[in-house]
Amino acid sequence: MENRIFTYEITIKEHHLDTFGHVNNATYLQLYEEARWELITENGYGLQKVKETGLGPIILEINIRFLKELRLRDVVQIHSQTTKYDSKIGTIKQWMTNSKGITCSEATFTFGLFDTKSRKMVSANQDWLKAIT
Repeated sequence: MENRIFTYEITIKEHHLDTFGHVNNATYLQLYEEARWELITENGYGLQKVKETGLGPIILEINIRFLKELRLRDVVQIHSQTTKYDSKIGTIKQWMTNSKGITCSEATFTFGLFDTKSRKMVSANQDWLKAIT
């Protein structure tokens, strides 16, 4: 499965930093999540759609690597690409590059579509697949 690559740009701000002056490891997860929400929102599956349908994204597993530190005022591009989606479970690869195009972090997220009423994962519907792929 080779899907489009969505790119989201962000500037690293003071609240992203830890006491070492670089982005804290937990903050990477927040930044990656922000980019995923931008991806699905731009493709018609934002929070309003989640509230209307009761169906929304759920993360099942995360594998993340930190390759180069990100520091204050670095401009970062977060790239997202769904690499696999079989029935209920998908995989999305995300990576951050700095203004020089150097990869600073990369992560793979295993995810699915969660029904908030039945509290179970469900098979992907057409609207969800359109949003994520």
